[in-house]
Amino acid sequence: MKRIEIVMTQALDEDFIQMYDQTCKKLGIKCKFTKIPAVMGQGNTTPKMGDSIWPQLNNMFVIYCEDQYVTAIGEVVENLHKSFVGEGVASFVCDAEILK
Repeated sequence: MKRIEIVMTQALDEDFIQMYDQTCKKLGIKCKFTKIPAVMGQGNTTPKMGDSIWPQLNNMFVIYCEDQYVTAIGEVVENLHKSFVGEGVASFVCDAEILK
């Protein structure tokens, strides 16, 4: 099992959810995610701090999935990069384990 974290500017939320939903339908899996709103920070683009100097914010999506779906979900992030050049999108993958 994998944990995928995707951090993006708030402006891309609807596009991400739409692309992710389409991918899940193609894979025949439920479209599961956790959205963490109002994430502050700085990556490769301008800071997103939610204040008067840097007013924008990011959102983060966390997805837990089986290993075989990571590539397809990664393609969603890649398509966001291609479609919205200059907008901040970053993704990270690590192993995850279900506690019993």
